[in-house]
Amino acid sequence: MDLTNLSNLSPDDLVDLYDNDMTLLLDKRCLKVTLRRKRSKLTPWFDSNCRASRTRVRAAERHFQRTRKDADKTVWVTRLESVRALYEQKNKLHWRAEIDDSKL
Repeated sequence: MDLTNLSNLSPDDLVDLYDNDMTLLLDKRCLKVTLRRKRSKLTPWFDSNCRASRTRVRAAERHFQRTRKDADKTVWVTRLESVRALYEQKNKLHWRAEIDDSKL
């Protein structure tokens, strides 16, 4: 394609042309590599106990949102604080065990 034909193209057409040409060049010159990644849990310490506690907190929150009573808010906030403490405890115990295991 010569330059006179390029002047008649819209910016979108030019981008498409560039994209297609670059894709062809890269497909010719570069090797295709397939990567596999082992998925790991984001929070390895999060167990069924944590999940059950989180479920109870969310249920208390939904109940408070329906009733808007101060007593229900207190129950929700209390459960939320206990779940945060549980998460912190599980997190600390997990990483302490990881550190202790790495010292061996």
